[in-house]
Amino acid sequence: MATKDEIFAFAAQEAERQGVPLSLVQGVVDTESGGVFNAIGPKTKTGDRAYGPMQLMSSTAKDLGVNRMEWKDNIRGGVKYLNQLSQRYDNPDLVLAAYNAGLGNVDKYGGIPPFKETQNYVQKVKNFMAKSTTDDEFVPFGQGTATQAPIQNVGADEFVPFTGTQRQVQQQVQQTQAAPTPAEFMQSVRQQAFQPRTQFQQDVAASFNPLDVFRGKTTGGQLITGTADLMSRGIKGGLSALGLSDEYLGIDRNKPQPVAAPTQSISDILRGTYKVATERPGLLVGGMATGLLDPTNLVLPGAMQKSMVAATPTAIAQMAPKTVALAQNIGAGAGTAALSSAAGQQATTGTINPAQVMNEAAVGGILTAPTATISGLSTPRAPANLTQSQLVAERAIAQGATLPPTQVNPSLLNRMLEGFSGKQQTGQVASIKNQEVINAQARKTLNLPEDTVITPQVLQDYRNVKGQAYDALKANNTYYADKQFFTDINKRTAELQKLSNTTDVTAELRVLNGLKQMNFDGVGLVEQMKRLRFDGEGNLASLDPSNRSLGQAQKFAARQLEDLAERNLKNFNQPDVMSNFKQARQDIAKSYTIEKSLNAVTGDVSGAKLGQRAAQGKIVPSELQALADAAAAYPTAFQNTARIGSVPGISPLDVGAAGIAAASASNPSLLATVLGRPAVRAGITSPVFQRNMLPSSQPQMPNLVNRITSNPMTNYGLGQLPEYGTERFLLPR
Repeated sequence: MATKDEIFAFAAQEAERQGVPLSLVQGVVDTESGGVFNAIGPKTKTGDRAYGPMQLMSSTAKDLGVNRMEWKDNIRGGVKYLNQLSQRYDNPDLVLAAYNAGLGNVDKYGGIPPFKETQNYVQKVKNFMAKSTTDDEFVPFGQGTATQAPIQNVGADEFVPFTGTQRQVQQQVQQTQAAPTPAEFMQSVRQQAFQPRTQFQQDVAASFNPLDVFRGKTTGGQLITGTADLMSRGIKGGLSALGLSDEYLGIDRNKPQPVAAPTQSISDILRGTYKVATERPGLLVGGMATGLLDPTNLVLPGAMQKSMVAATPTAIAQMAPKTVALAQNIGAGAGTAALSSAAGQQATTGTINPAQVMNEAAVGGILTAPTATISGLSTPRAPANLTQSQLVAERAIAQGATLPPTQVNPSLLNRMLEGFSGKQQTGQVASIKNQEVINAQARKTLNLPEDTVITPQVLQDYRNVKGQAYDALKANNTYYADKQFFTDINKRTAELQKLSNTTDVTAELRVLNGLKQMNFDGVGLVEQMKRLRFDGEGNLASLDPSNRSLGQAQKFAARQLEDLAERNLKNFNQPDVMSNFKQARQDIAKSYTIEKSLNAVTGDVSGAKLGQRAAQGKIVPSELQALADAAAAYPTAFQNTARIGSVPGISPLDVGAAGIAAASASNPSLLATVLGRPAVRAGITSPVFQRNMLPSSQPQMPNLVNRITSNPMTNYGLGQLPEYGTERFLLPR
């Protein structure tokens, strides 16, 4: 922001520097803008407007090589233009006429054109010059400025800054002036306090105008104005076609048709946008701040994005989410630019230039491309639809399992890699790795130290410790049988009685009938549970079907007593005893399951046996369930490691293949390829490769960068930048 005095003072400096008469320069500034730094002229037929203290058109400023939006550069260009005209014409009247109407019109008419505006303009500037200097003191064009000018007794509004030796006289005059009053002093302080100092602040103040929202000069108003105009023309055209008179419809056929906005090339729009963004960012900040006050600009972005998302087929969005996100964001920018361009043209010129709309839409897409690319790259992939076996593999790999790539995801790349490394060797490597994972998970299941080797004795000691929770039950003298207890016993008894005609179930019935009593003492209940569970485990290990049937009945009876004890503890309001008892039951059951899959010699828990239990639907500890399911689905990755031996390394086949290749090519360095198969094998069984074999089936949340770059307001704002570059939205107030 610059004051009137600052404008005239700088104009005087430029006049002296470029050798143009001071009175001429200041007369043009006074006539063109009255010393207003951001004055804007009326729109011309081309749609352009003059701007600044010396009212330069965009084409003139471009020819002069100045930035007309910066007031000092505007004055430099204007004085330079006057200097060029003074070299062409000796008559100052012709210089002024050319400055106002253009060189072409002066040359065409051989003097001052017969335009009233131009004639008035020339006379007004001459009057200013006559008031500022006498005819005797006028310096002809091309001969520099006078070295001295008389002291002028003028009012504050007519003050013209001086240069050179006149400053001494001015200082003497100022010394004789009265001191400012308190009111004048406070007014000066307020002006200084609220006067922006930087160019950025000046630009923001010049372009931020909230009243534009109510004047219909922002997007919402332009859309309403343009749409209403189009509807009005369409309705009138339709009624005219039906035979209604032009007079009745208010149609003036002799009225000049609207002149469409000029067509700018894509490169010109980009250059203009870049120039404003880099040289005058304050204009963008103020203009966008004004636009944000328009409710349309707050609602339209989200609506545009939703419409694009709705128009995108779901199958395509799921197949290529990153590409779709890129296209949608660029489309939002291009659509915004096209909409803003069409609305602005229709509202201001009364017509639409399709070529200009298309070019601005292209620029909107180009400007949105960088953020759209970032948004596309950072867009999470859609959750994959995995098969049941792939879901099993995903859960097992998450626990550290290693699986053959071709069985999990038989892609071309996986088939080539596993085929080269050797399928059999890959399965063996996976089995060795998985054995370590299963052993570690089994120890974790029982809360055993990491260096513990699981043996039958370790498991028995574990159960003895956990069995102490059973001993706490002895503190209660009596446990009472309830309805649920008898219902379960009678149901199982009825099932056995149905088998009595073909099978001897006398022993089983004796076990169940022995439970049919109204109460149990604490010590007897605990001892009976232990005996039934111990005998049941022994009978279940037998190969005799009758013993196995008895073992099942005994295990059933033990569970019924345990359930009865748990319900009684709840009624006794003994939550700690009940909690410890329930946990002990679960831990002891887990130890028995692990023991059934244990190789007592090596201390390895067999993945294959766990897989068999999972395949048969038997209970497996939850901590081992994912690995057990994987062992059932991918048995080659859970082989008996005792039969495999050491980890497969370099085989004779590897050595032979490398030797043949080296001999054939006469290149000994090819012997190094002997490491190729083991290296590939190590790669495809590595945790990194295993985790990336399958696309994720879990929904992923977009990160902060994606949320910013894919935000509708981001793309909408970038799409509106071409409007700022062409100055239609920003400057015409």
